[in-house]
Amino acid sequence: MFLPLVTLLITLCALGIPLLLREFPVVLGSIHASGASERWSVKILLPLLVAAGLMAPFFLEIQEWNALWEAVPSYDLPSAIAIAAGTAAAVMISAVIHRRTAVPYAFLGAVFGSQLMVNGRIDQPLLLGLAGTWVAAPLLCGFLSALLSALLHRYASRKGRHLAIVDQRLLAGSVLASVLLVAAWSWNQAPMLAIFPRQILGAGYFPALLMLGVLFFLFVLNVRQVRTHAMNLSENQLDFGPGSILAILLSMACCFGLFSWNGIEVLRLQPAPLSASALFVAALTGVSLSRREAVISDSEILHSLAACAAAPILGLLATYCISMILGVSSDRAGATDWNARLLPTFILMGVVAVTAALYLYVRSGRNENRRRQMLQAREDQVYSTQKSLSALEVRVETNEKDLLNKLDIKRKELVDFAVGVSEQKAFMEEVYTQLAQAKELPSGAAKDQALEEILSKLRERMYFTREMNDFYARTEVLHRDFNMRLKEAFPDLTEGERKLANLLRQGFSSKYIASLMNITPKSVEISRSRLRTKLGLKRSDNLVQYIKSI
Repeated sequence: MFLPLVTLLITLCALGIPLLLREFPVVLGSIHASGASERWSVKILLPLLVAAGLMAPFFLEIQEWNALWEAVPSYDLPSAIAIAAGTAAAVMISAVIHRRTAVPYAFLGAVFGSQLMVNGRIDQPLLLGLAGTWVAAPLLCGFLSALLSALLHRYASRKGRHLAIVDQRLLAGSVLASVLLVAAWSWNQAPMLAIFPRQILGAGYFPALLMLGVLFFLFVLNVRQVRTHAMNLSENQLDFGPGSILAILLSMACCFGLFSWNGIEVLRLQPAPLSASALFVAALTGVSLSRREAVISDSEILHSLAACAAAPILGLLATYCISMILGVSSDRAGATDWNARLLPTFILMGVVAVTAALYLYVRSGRNENRRRQMLQAREDQVYSTQKSLSALEVRVETNEKDLLNKLDIKRKELVDFAVGVSEQKAFMEEVYTQLAQAKELPSGAAKDQALEEILSKLRERMYFTREMNDFYARTEVLHRDFNMRLKEAFPDLTEGERKLANLLRQGFSSKYIASLMNITPKSVEISRSRLRTKLGLKRSDNLVQYIKSI
């Protein structure tokens, strides 16, 4: 009993790992893209439906699977190893053509390779039926996807419908479609996974739970890769409207369910496991035709077709060669005893296991590096965005403060202007009154004294001391940064020299500066010369340009 269990575990791993890494992410990624995976009902139902669909062959006699099971020659451990190893080899080789190869097609090719080795011929009616199924299923999936996508787009774009209500209904439809897709997919893949446990151990709970346990263990080991592949597919290839994603889910679910039913034998087609990758590419092609824009490249379609065509051929050749090495033959009477074939069988198993482990290690390393690069690129992008936002916030805050300061200054200017007008009016009225009074005085000392007081008051007013102090205070506020830099670079400058630098920076000429500072133009030139000396400028240097550059 020990050797059959070990062999069964190896065959389940050889079939389960490609399914988990190649086929299941397509189904999971489509569900993620629709948003249905966020519902708790979907999270609970999906694993239950997968378990129920995969366990069904151990408790039900389903006519649709009999023809496929009968195609496999008499079951013994070398035949099971040859089929599983041939499937794994075909998947690894065809993955070079397209990253999501057709695992079920490789398995069925391996079945025909074992049949050819044991019986010396291939069941041609079954082969033709499967070939028809492999052609008809993607065509039907593409047609249904195009039709449903067009209908759902017309429904969503109809006038008078609220967008939130449309999205809610499409999400409800995606939840239902996700449940149907997972149920149909697990039911369709069940013959391939249950064929060895049932034939070697029989029906019942033990082989069913053993198969589920192995698959669950493999899923736990590869859960990160499965989720990464699913999320990459969801983000990179399903970045369009919910109506088109719902069309993809429904079309794939219909094809999985329809081609698991023996009613298609009327069309001379054979119920068989289908490739989720092949149906997904066909559904995307249908969406492209419906939307009249390419959502999948022509090269990817061609590579997918080439991988689907190469997978069964590679599976047949690989299984036939492995069967020859293991000593599987049609002459059972002359066949060597199992114990005599035990050593070469397990040597081959070790070679296959080491090769598969190396391949998976290299593949996982590449995927890990790719994932790290993607995460690093996203982190760099997030950091760059945050840095830009921070700089923008600082700039906005600085501009806002400058605007507020300028607004306060303008408001103060208006208030000061109004106060100045009022003061000038009061001053003029006072002077007018004094002049009128002086006019009434008789000529003599009293009249001369009154006029002298008026002239003295006017002379004092001409200095504009208060106004100039206010002007310099506002200049300090408006050019605060310049004054700080000037003070840090040249701390020896006097207050008058800093005022002169401010006036020169604002473009005032020597004549206006003399008037504002109440000095002669000659004094301004002398002050400019002193300022040049303290700033360390040569005669050829432009004083105003240098001050503006500070």
